[in-house]
Amino acid sequence: MTTRISKVMASALAIVLIAVITISGLGGSVPASAAILDNNHITGETGGAESLPQGAAVRNSDQEPASVQITLKGKPLKLQGIQGQQDVLVPLELIERGLKVKVKYDKGSNRYFLRRDHVVVQLTPKEDGAWAVVNGSTQVLPYEWKELNGQPYVSAKVLTDHLGFTSTYDASKQTLDLVPHKLNKIRVGTRVVDKSIPEAMIKVEYPQVSGLKNKTAERKINSVLQSKTDEFIKQSLQETKAGPSPNGEPYQFLGNYTVTFNREGLLSILLQYYSYTGGAHGNPVREGLTFRLSDGKLLTLDEVLKDNPDYRNIVDPAIAKQLEATEGYFGGFKTIGKNPSYYLKNDGVVIFLPLYEYLPYVNGFPEFYFSFSELGVKPSKIAK
Repeated sequence: MTTRISKVMASALAIVLIAVITISGLGGSVPASAAILDNNHITGETGGAESLPQGAAVRNSDQEPASVQITLKGKPLKLQGIQGQQDVLVPLELIERGLKVKVKYDKGSNRYFLRRDHVVVQLTPKEDGAWAVVNGSTQVLPYEWKELNGQPYVSAKVLTDHLGFTSTYDASKQTLDLVPHKLNKIRVGTRVVDKSIPEAMIKVEYPQVSGLKNKTAERKINSVLQSKTDEFIKQSLQETKAGPSPNGEPYQFLGNYTVTFNREGLLSILLQYYSYTGGAHGNPVREGLTFRLSDGKLLTLDEVLKDNPDYRNIVDPAIAKQLEATEGYFGGFKTIGKNPSYYLKNDGVVIFLPLYEYLPYVNGFPEFYFSFSELGVKPSKIAK
């Protein structure tokens, strides 16, 4: 199990839902990463092995960074990556030539476009990193970015977060192995609701799916996604009727999403919302939705892990142990319950707990990653 605890970024509450800071997990460590809202990436979010292990040396910015051998399904590529401050960085030339991901650069806007199948990742380099927009969905927090000898490098999380790759980092050999997976032949596009009224600003980016052979399933999925958006907007407008915020500032209601898993006949999406109605901080809300594409069914975690009905015997004690080791833990965790919140990511499941139930607000949503293998299930069987 790998565990990460998310942390609200107070300095950017207007645009950021949750920033996730890695803490040590069971059986290893994972990278610092982000869970989304209005401005960038969700994440090498679960077991993203591309980040530096604990204790790995990170060179100062004025020193030549250490090289990392990049392999593709175990075969070394000619170009190499480098160790960044947090992640392994890969050159865009390697992404294009070695991984066969289409890369285009628009000089006028200083933007790079990475395309694999129906997924387009737009990267805009800034001083604090590369900000990403994925199929029209603005992501939270920038990806690590560096230019070295005129060559642009970006965090390998871009590949594992959005372009269907998984990765394994071997610290002893300074090697990052990348494995591409076949994506579902569907399109996930972004629709935007942008409302501005005297009392509030409302902006929601939400997904809609197209390209499914089963159009009934497609309509079923889109109906769920649309209804989630409609309900958030309805609730937001109702809150504005209570009058101005205590500090006189306009209300802010923001929504965004990230596709966290799109293969094996399954589609997993993390919806994230943020409401600010005055006070010290806003109210973030998130919901994970996993659909079976063959019929559009929204799956519970029990249905995803049906081949191991006793999976709680694995996850409950592991989560309890990690919470007990976390500073500020309130106590009281016994089980994830009958219908836990989750989403699929990389080669496993991310289970997340309610905000402020077991940890202080500043810790955000506690997240716990379990690989399919340790849970005793195969993703290829989930969709059947």
